Amino acid sequence: STQSTGLIKMLLRLATGHRTGRRWKAKFQRSYETKPRNMIEKIVQKYVVGSKTDISSGDYVAIKPKHVMTHDNTAAVMIKFKQIGPKLSIKNPRQPVFALDHNVQDTSPGNLEKYEKIKQFAFEQSVDFYPAGRGIGHQIMCEEGYAFPGSLVVGSDSHSNMYGGLGCLGTPVVRSDAAGIWATEKTWWSVPPITKVELVGQLQPGVTGKDVIIALCGIFNKDEVLNHALEFTGTGIPNLSIDDRLTIANMTTEWGALAGVFPIDDVTIRWLRERQKFMKKQKNSEHPRFNDHALNSLEENLGELNPDSGSHYAKTLRLDLSTVRPYVSGPDHVKVMQSVVDMEKQKIKINKAYIVSCVNSRFQDLARAAQIVKGKKIADHVEFYISAASSEVEEQSRLAGDWQSLLQAGAKPLPAGCGPCIGLGTGTLRFINYKKSGMGSTLLSHKDRNNHIILLTSILQ
Repeated sequence: STQSTGLIKMLLRLATGHRTGRRWKAKFQRSYETKPRNMIEKIVQKYVVGSKTDISSGDYVAIKPKHVMTHDNTAAVMIKFKQIGPKLSIKNPRQPVFALDHNVQDTSPGNLEKYEKIKQFAFEQSVDFYPAGRGIGHQIMCEEGYAFPGSLVVGSDSHSNMYGGLGCLGTPVVRSDAAGIWATEKTWWSVPPITKVELVGQLQPGVTGKDVIIALCGIFNKDEVLNHALEFTGTGIPNLSIDDRLTIANMTTEWGALAGVFPIDDVTIRWLRERQKFMKKQKNSEHPRFNDHALNSLEENLGELNPDSGSHYAKTLRLDLSTVRPYVSGPDHVKVMQSVVDMEKQKIKINKAYIVSCVNSRFQDLARAAQIVKGKKIADHVEFYISAASSEVEEQSRLAGDWQSLLQAGAKPLPAGCGPCIGLGTGTLRFINYKKSGMGSTLLSHKDRNNHIILLTSILQ
């Protein structure tokens, strides 16, 4: 639209040092003497363009993100990009990442044509491109090292918060912002209030990171963190795996936050080193991001991003991990939660279930599900769908025998991608007229927008 184009051009002037931008920064960017800074402020400071004065919540700053991810909406961003200048080229082709993941089940000529145009544009602009079937964009950003600890990475998708599980400040941007970043490498950001979320204790057996974020959403359900950036701290964090952290960070979106960042610690470093070994074995060459230079540098400067003593937070929330139990989120929204024990007593009939999403469809998730259903059969009235977070995850699951156990139990496989999580393709709920049928449909999911626990024992014969 004309309005969007005008906004983009204004941002271009800001990002390229136009006098309007200089006046804007002079008005909104305050100077501070050196002060204690928290982790999020330190990461933002690294990516601020121009002034190197300390930044704080409420500041408007120009930033140059390390990467910007777009998915199927790359086509829409391309339109906005061409509105800026029809012959414009992406300024830094190493910055964007294109990953097709939303409508991957749609093989209609129209969708295939759209996908081909995105692929061709990526080729022309020398942008890293991941085709349909490779996996969910957020998972790819982590698997391929774009969401690198200590960096600031944006995505044109609400669940870009997920990168925080690796100590990367991930936050969403709209399509106009993405187009502006393609053109200039830069965008603007209003630094949000930063809340400390302190996690102490250790999870009980059978409790996962998914239960932790459901508990946080259900306990602190008065919009305490709406439009905040969250910084996770506390003695309980070393007890959380990277998969747990990615799950928690991902669903800070549903909690209302703009980011959810974990510290970079020994658990993070071990995960990175394992990825380095895996990628080197797969490709028989040094990976552009998982390599000795990058990881050694990170380890040498590990403490630099730790929050300073006395750093400021808008508020502090605390959760004892030992008190968390397996929970189900909902019905209808995440501000309500119920324990699995209470749900069992209600004997709710399950009509449809699936394990598919960027929040919970990784190797360990599939392994836990396979352990429950192995040697059993899904009840005849239940539709049960599975989709790995990426093709890599699916391959790992197959090698472990978990994927086959799920299929033998009656699960229906879907391609790696978002699919039914966003209401596209096979696996979505069908509308039922309650007045005419006198019945409803109950969906059990292991994703981020409906219910949140695998009660697989409830869908078995």
